[in-house]
Amino acid sequence: MVASDAWHALLIFGSAFVLEDVAVLGAALLVANSMVSLPWAAASSFAGIWFGDLGLYLLARRFGRPVFEKSWFKRLIGKKMDLSRSEAWFRDHGATAIMLSRAVPGTRLPTYLTAGLLRVPPGRFIAITAAACVVWVAALFWVSWHIGMMVLPEFGMFRSEAGKLAACIVVALVLAWPLRRVFKIRIARWEFWPTPVFYIPVAAKYLILAMKYRSLSLPTMSNPGMFTGGLVGESKFETLADLSRVHPEFTARTDLVRFDSVEKQLDQLRRLRNDDRFRYPVVFKPNVAQRGFGFRIIHSDDEARSYFEQFSRDTLVQEYVTGPHEAGIFYYRFPNKAQGKIHSIIEKDFPAVTGDGQSTLEELIRRHPRASLKPDPFLKRFAAGRTRVLDANERLQLVQAGNHCQGAVFLDGDRLVSDDLERIIDEISTSIKGFFVGRYDVRYSSEEGLRTGKAFKIVELNGASAEPNIYDPGNSLWNAWRTMFRHWETVFEIADQNRRRGVPHTSLETIWQQWLGYQQRAAHYGVSD
Repeated sequence: MVASDAWHALLIFGSAFVLEDVAVLGAALLVANSMVSLPWAAASSFAGIWFGDLGLYLLARRFGRPVFEKSWFKRLIGKKMDLSRSEAWFRDHGATAIMLSRAVPGTRLPTYLTAGLLRVPPGRFIAITAAACVVWVAALFWVSWHIGMMVLPEFGMFRSEAGKLAACIVVALVLAWPLRRVFKIRIARWEFWPTPVFYIPVAAKYLILAMKYRSLSLPTMSNPGMFTGGLVGESKFETLADLSRVHPEFTARTDLVRFDSVEKQLDQLRRLRNDDRFRYPVVFKPNVAQRGFGFRIIHSDDEARSYFEQFSRDTLVQEYVTGPHEAGIFYYRFPNKAQGKIHSIIEKDFPAVTGDGQSTLEELIRRHPRASLKPDPFLKRFAAGRTRVLDANERLQLVQAGNHCQGAVFLDGDRLVSDDLERIIDEISTSIKGFFVGRYDVRYSSEEGLRTGKAFKIVELNGASAEPNIYDPGNSLWNAWRTMFRHWETVFEIADQNRRRGVPHTSLETIWQQWLGYQQRAAHYGVSD
């Protein structure tokens, strides 16, 4: 078996110098077919890609500068080239450029050659490219392995190992093309990229920060009052309960209906309604969830029963705050500072379609300037009514949950920041034990009411993993990545200060178990409103 592993690893390693993505995708398919063990496949994929990166860098570093001094080159460009300005830029932005080039097709060759030519320190280049390669290989393995497991029975038609190997290569070639096309076709619409693709450079930045601070799990110390610091697995109810105890006037009424049976959950809901704590409509959502999955607005006992039957888990029941406006207020405070600040505000817009008396709902969605760019969430949400023809001037809101992945539009809302709002948010935040960084999701009826800090309701508070304002359609990809980099730099710095104060960390095993558990639960959350 070791000899077979070594032979396949050598094949993967060599292939990575020719078609690296195909080599990595094929390696994962070989693992799915039990033709090579995961450690050998992953290590050879990483080594093949990384050595290729280092080769480009060393080639330019060793031979690049002398070329500029050749007389024929000076005659070719007509003047002497001054590299000092380029070197200064690369000192400030080179790390980011190297990380991003790993994911963006057509940029690696010029970026790595430039890094060598401009004499980026070897240690720095090695660390950055190693981190980027680890993330990229892991992402490609995840995609290819899952697809390989789905088509695994089809590989049974090949009796010989050579036949299976050839089939893996063909499937890898087929997979590699659309993965790269994501960037070439939709580069300008980066906000609709698959989440794992967008997060490749962010994950690489996370690894670099983890090496700098000598801890992969350090961000779990950023918010000691939240489980895992708000990275994954935290209870929405516990967080809102903490908020309600100190500032009930700003917190939407929330309760937890624990799961035992559907009938018992309905009994709990009836008691809450009889006590006048809640009246329909109310909001149902999972106690542990992210990105708006499982969010539903419930209008009757029948709808509540249907939700409980489908969900079969503890459910958060929350008053429906009519708004109609919603915003995400991103806040942070360093533990050694008495005051924090609002970093940014996300203004949330909810797309809608207007009927013409002739077009079906699906046709209106596919013609909508925004919804048509990523129609799947809307078509799934209204699957039962796709063929319904909306009356002339009939307006239908396509999304209720204020989450980007559910179809809400995120806009730059920094114009809503005011001294009064910042003072109130800081007052609320400092009264919550162990909270330093995160995002408040609030609903409000008027901009003036929000700016004065007097009229809004907090419907959710997210911790360290909350995304700041990046998805504005006018925002550039580079600026979005820079914002995410600054966010994680802030989280790591806050967590490091808490570590010095003796705050315990959460183990990587716990984080991994929580993530796996969430993925399993999320598969049953159903379509959100």
